[in-house]
Parts: sequence; C-alpha cells; structure tokens
Amino acid sequence: MRLVEFSDLKTGMQIADDFYSINGTILAKKGTEITERYIQNLSQYEIPYLYVLDDYSNDLEIQCTITSKTRNEATQNLKKLYLAIQSKNKGLYHKHMQACLESIDKLTEDIISEKIDLYDVFDIKMIENYIYQQPVNVTVISLIIGKCLELSSLEMYRLAVGAFFHDIGNMFIPKEILEKEGTLTDEEYELIKTHTVEGYRFAKDEFNLPMRSYLAILQHHERYDGGGYPTKKAGEDISIYGRIVAIADVFDALSSRRRQRDALNPAQAFKMIIEGMGTAFDPKLVRAFAERVSPYPIGFTIKLEDGRECIVTKNYRGKPFNPEARVIKEDNKRLETPYLITVGVD
Repeated sequence: MRLVEFSDLKTGMQIADDFYSINGTILAKKGTEITERYIQNLSQYEIPYLYVLDDYSNDLEIQCTITSKTRNEATQNLKKLYLAIQSKNKGLYHKHMQACLESIDKLTEDIISEKIDLYDVFDIKMIENYIYQQPVNVTVISLIIGKCLELSSLEMYRLAVGAFFHDIGNMFIPKEILEKEGTLTDEEYELIKTHTVEGYRFAKDEFNLPMRSYLAILQHHERYDGGGYPTKKAGEDISIYGRIVAIADVFDALSSRRRQRDALNPAQAFKMIIEGMGTAFDPKLVRAFAERVSPYPIGFTIKLEDGRECIVTKNYRGKPFNPEARVIKEDNKRLETPYLITVGVD
C-alpha cells in the first residue's frame, strides 16, 4: 500500500485501510475500489491523504504502530469526555474518563510490546476531528520516545496519561479563538496560553490521575532554553514528561493540516524538531526521537526536486532522510518498470 495526497487519487486504486469519520463510522472501507463518484463523495470531508493499493504498491506492507481501530476507539472516547466536560455533566465525564484510561492502557501496552525497530508515526487527521485525534497521536509519539529512553512500564503509563490529556485545558478556550483563521491578537494568544494552567487545575481537581502525569499537562509548552510558558522553567527543571510531550505535540501539530494553514510533510516537520535542539527541545530526547522515528513513512509518496515521483519502500536507522524509494514517474511519465534509489544520495 502507499500513502497519496487526496488530489492524486485515481480511479482503479483501492482503499488500503479503513478510514474513520468524525463520528467514528467507517468513511472509506478497506478494499473499496475508487471511482470518480467515490472521489467526489469523499472530497467534502477535506481528507488530506489516503492509504491506497495500486500496481506500484501491492507488495508494500506498512507496519502500523497503532491500528486504525485502536486509534478510532481512543479518539471517540476522548471526544465523548470533552463533550461531557463542556456540558458540565460530572457523572457523565467521570464515566468517559474511565473509558479513556482503558484506551491509554491499550496504547501503552501496544507500544511496549511492539517489535518495530523504526516507527512510522504519521497519522491522517480530518480538520473537523483534529482536537480529538491530535492528543491520541501525541500519546503514541510520546510513548515511542519513552520506549527509546527505556522508561519503565509505570513511567510509560504516567507519560501516556499526561500526553493523552495534555490539551484538556483547551476545553476552556472559546472555539472561535482555537479555530481562528489568520493571526491571533496579543489578547487572544495570552488567552490560549492559559490552557496549560487551566487544564492542570481542572485535571487535578476532577480526576484521580498519577501525580507526575499532571506535569505533562502543565509543562508541555515550556522550552528547554527557558523561553516557554507558563513558568519559564528550563532544562531538566522541566519534568521528563513535559519535555517529551513538547516534542510530540509540536511534531504532530506541524504535520497536521489546520484551517489557518497547510500541513508540513513529515520530513519537513522532522527537520524543524531537529533545528529546535537545545532551544525548544531537550537534545537528548530529540536524538532518541530521530534515532527511531521515520520522517518518511513506508508507502509515502515523495516528489523529488528533479520531477521524479517515488514511493518510500524502506527506512534505515540513523539515516532518517535517506530512505530507499521506488521511482514510479519521471519526465512526467509513469514507468512500466520502476527502479530503486536512495533518496538524497542518488
């Protein structure tokens, strides 16, 4: 299978993996053949990418860190919790909190037991579902970094809880500000910055979570150089959970499409994380992230500067920007006989 931009979908391709709607129902079912009408029907959902099967990618098997079903269940549980919080129904949101904790257990167990040497962490998010999908992906990325650091099972769970609820304070920010297109005013930005403290206070007052997990909620916008918020802590004065979630949060935000901006591709987002070593992020944690996370997911379609189009077929540990890729198009022509190159070396 391969990952293609929605604009590059062609009739005859097949959907390679279930894709879920904002309500948790299957929007694009695995095995469905793509037709022009199907493309038209899907276009209303602003889907940035889809996994497809075609003649160039039938032999590619993508090692999913977390299955689509597990991601969807976690997303829907978090959505129900957030909506319950907004309705101020305490009995209901304590019920949904329990379902969220069960999802966190599942995510943590899956990452700990996974036997993958290099991780693909790219996730396809619909704009309308971003607020619920993003914390799930941040949790997955945070757990991968934690695993690279050889954190204990208990520490991994605490990290996952903090990551899953890191943006819970956004429930107290007006939706029109969170989703504003264009530049925020100084007053709006200051209001958004309160989500760390508000989320920390709310979680501590309302939920019985591991004590260290609260620090990820409070500190995920602190910077390694002391230039972050809310308390301008620096270096290792920021908890390990806050420093890890900071990386995961920024990486996922950069690689996600929002109403106010387009997404960077995973490699561009990856480079920005590396550029933030020692300023925004703990260098030790960035190195752990760069060692085990692939900026070019298997099946990702790359368009090279010389006009060639290729599909990533293999990644190498320690060489994040030099994957093996299958060239399928050059001189604006589809190739009958694709060939392999090493990106950045060929």
